[in-house]
Amino acid sequence: MKPLAVNARDVVQWLHQAQAKLEDARQPAISNGTRMDAAWDAVLLSCMAVACAQGWRVTSDRGHHAVALEGAAHALAIGERRFDELDILRDWRNRKYRPGYVVETEELNEALDWVAPFLTDVATWFDRQHRGLIQRGVAR
Repeated sequence: MKPLAVNARDVVQWLHQAQAKLEDARQPAISNGTRMDAAWDAVLLSCMAVACAQGWRVTSDRGHHAVALEGAAHALAIGERRFDELDILRDWRNRKYRPGYVVETEELNEALDWVAPFLTDVATWFDRQHRGLIQRGVAR
């Protein structure tokens, strides 16, 4: 992470993109692998919004997905179990780089069961902690 001025417009855009990715992940006409990528992207983009609201930018350095998740999990105080679930999703997403890997429908459904509540937690956190920031971002 690198320090970055808080940008309300960017926060709102990250949150909109996260929601769009969740909707993509729910589309049964799309392959399970692409849906799993979209599910993880929804989490990552939400984490980037949280970081941005706190004056940080997620870099592309090695391990940046894990760092983004850890930072958001800490800010939201989601607990170890919820963090572990999302970290499993991160691992599942990374398995696509292994030969012969196929996303099982059961795994995908479990991932979706984890992502939707996380996005709700993020929205609640923003409402409680950064309502004015969101209002400024929407107004732009």
